[in-house]
Amino acid sequence: MNTGFDEGNRTKKKYGIFSSKGDMIGTIIVILVFLSLLLSVFLSPNIYLIKTTRWTDWNESDRQNVTAAMGEEKTEERFRLYFQYYNVIHEMGHGLMRYNKGVDVSAADEEQLVNDFAVAYWNYYGEPEKMEELYDIVTYAVENIGDNYKNGVDYMEFAKKHSDYSRFHNDFFNFNDYGWFQFSSVKHSIEQNKTLEDVLKEMGFQNFRLTQKKVLKHTVTDEGESTAIINEAVVNFNEWGLYFPESHQSFSNNPNENVSRPSKKIMGIFTFDLF
Repeated sequence: MNTGFDEGNRTKKKYGIFSSKGDMIGTIIVILVFLSLLLSVFLSPNIYLIKTTRWTDWNESDRQNVTAAMGEEKTEERFRLYFQYYNVIHEMGHGLMRYNKGVDVSAADEEQLVNDFAVAYWNYYGEPEKMEELYDIVTYAVENIGDNYKNGVDYMEFAKKHSDYSRFHNDFFNFNDYGWFQFSSVKHSIEQNKTLEDVLKEMGFQNFRLTQKKVLKHTVTDEGESTAIINEAVVNFNEWGLYFPESHQSFSNNPNENVSRPSKKIMGIFTFDLF
């Protein structure tokens, strides 16, 4: 005698763990879609995402911190020179080390290296007057942020106390503490005045060839010019023989979020961050 229970058992035997042919086909489709998405991520081109901040996105309290650090005269212009001109190359220095297997150093030492790199890059390609103003900016900031400078604190020792930091869960990453370390590091790099070739070797690169030295002029603005600087640098890096992928810039209203990271460009539209 046939029963519904027997019929159900025969259906399950026929379709395995599925109760019907439709369920089996639906599950297979879901799996195939999931696998195709994974494959698209794997095959999608690498991009490098540079996240920085804009003066127009900062609140009044944050602007007061910057004014205290950079001075009351031409504060917004000085802010843009540091963050939209100098610092984007600093962030790309991290990318060069990641993509070209640079030397393995502590977090603080890597920051010093990429500051050496950014200073040497702009000495090689930039306008001398901008580097003179950058030195004025960081010198003023070092002497006016907090009490570290007055108390004779060594900026590298200060940073290495936080060498096991997490970029997402550490009080070190605020404008006064981390900013003081970075401004001190940039000041040191400018004073050391290393050549671009020497810095690239210190970063662990050997097989590169610099293009002819030239002055690349930029009128620093919040958005358009910094994007042009990034695109220009990608071309330069690749012409040296060092790999660097397409790079994108995004903006944050968090004054402590000047960071960069590898990403993927999915279907030419979406970005997927790789941590």
